[in-house]
Amino acid sequence: MRALNEISFDVAEGEVLGFLGPNGAGKTTTIRILLGLLHGDGGTAKIGGHDCWTDHSRASRFFGATLEQPGFYGFLSGRDNLRQFARMLGPVDEKQISALLDLVGMTERADDKVKRYSMGMRQRLALAQALLGKPRLLVLDEPTNGLDPNGIHGLRILLRKLATEQGLTIFFSSHLLSEVEELCDRVVVLHRGEVKASGPLSELMNVKGFRYRIDVSDVDKALEVVRGAARPQHRPMGGSRGFCARGAADHEVAIARPARRWSRQQVSCMEVLSQRRRLYGRPAPGRKRAVRDRHGHPDAVHRSRPGVSGRR
Repeated sequence: MRALNEISFDVAEGEVLGFLGPNGAGKTTTIRILLGLLHGDGGTAKIGGHDCWTDHSRASRFFGATLEQPGFYGFLSGRDNLRQFARMLGPVDEKQISALLDLVGMTERADDKVKRYSMGMRQRLALAQALLGKPRLLVLDEPTNGLDPNGIHGLRILLRKLATEQGLTIFFSSHLLSEVEELCDRVVVLHRGEVKASGPLSELMNVKGFRYRIDVSDVDKALEVVRGAARPQHRPMGGSRGFCARGAADHEVAIARPARRWSRQQVSCMEVLSQRRRLYGRPAPGRKRAVRDRHGHPDAVHRSRPGVSGRR
């Protein structure tokens, strides 16, 4: 079984690319190949024109990255962790470290030990670490994990600001369509290790609904089957549904069945009435019905009349 199967895509400079797919689709594996942590069986991965595996030292100068579970030294503070990572890039710039901590909103907790950080605070510190050295490409593997709604909103604003004002290229991995929709310029959809779709999100999303094409050898027989399936057995609670058949003569017949639209309040009211009828039945006006106490013993007689209720 292959984790990735002949995937191919590119990211333009200054673009925010969404890498969308369900859990287990191969997103993290792709990112590890881009970062030079894994080597694929074939093909090449290049960043800034440099091979991520054979020329990793030069390719790594172009990107900063955060993986799904950021790793830090728990016994050090957030500021000291950034100093350790900055030493790998060259001389430590204290001004840049302070500016990055302020950028991700970690100034107040910068001197606390990382082991006391929440998951969301670790994610923000990981973003600051990825921005060390002023990279041209930012690779983020599901950076919103552990963030509250305010943190997610702030991260979107920050990433969009980095892309528009500083021209930073962002490769954004997520399994949530809502995140990709609000942030990214273009989307690559990955499923079971294969690229299923790629392009602007406005083109990939079908806002007019779906149409189904069925190629058949006998159009008349197919229409007869479809008409039989389209006969409503009961009144559905939803929108209208349609069927379409297309044959060799390249003509099309659409069959639609109407459906009554129910409001949410009507549906809720019907569910309550149905549940009461299953439990108590439907008493006729003036009919006597036994009322039981909390132990299940009859203790009174309840007379049900229109507009009158009480115990006797």
